[in-house]
Amino acid sequence: MAAAACAGAQAKNRGAQYNNYVMDNNYFSCSVPAAWTLERDRDKDEEYKIYEIQLLAPKADKAPVSIFVSYYAKDNEDFNGHKDYIDSNSKNALGETKSARENYDPIKKTTLHGIKSFLLSRERMVYLHPESKSDESVLLKEKFYIMPAKDGFYVLKFSAPKTAFAANLPVFEKIARSFKGKF
Repeated sequence: MAAAACAGAQAKNRGAQYNNYVMDNNYFSCSVPAAWTLERDRDKDEEYKIYEIQLLAPKADKAPVSIFVSYYAKDNEDFNGHKDYIDSNSKNALGETKSARENYDPIKKTTLHGIKSFLLSRERMVYLHPESKSDESVLLKEKFYIMPAKDGFYVLKFSAPKTAFAANLPVFEKIARSFKGKF
């Protein structure tokens, strides 16, 4: 029954409408699903030199299904290049790749449209209400494409509760296939 529901969601995603999105200064472009909410903070983009959009699926269970498409300029405020980003996101704060709450797969070299890329995958348990005493949590499954560029790097990040990951993965892959940046 779960497989049938997943197949139905994938069929629905294939028939979904997409719009073209172009980031300021033509940093990147990609197709975005029309039914998803697109969020952007232009002031934050300029301040941190990280130009990104966040896409949120129309329905969320306890945790949202989200896709970030980001360009980190060479002088961004958070990371010293794509290797620093990979290092910061491929293990937990203790430097572990496996723990009771987290599992990080080894980094894989890949290509996306012929562009040298890195694939990062992880699962991690996160608290839904970290500001409270609640211990309610959800297992997130995440997939990243990290692409070095001449003047910075790009990240495509997909995050979903593990139960919703497979049904929404085709949307992420369609966005990734449509992605164009300045390489």
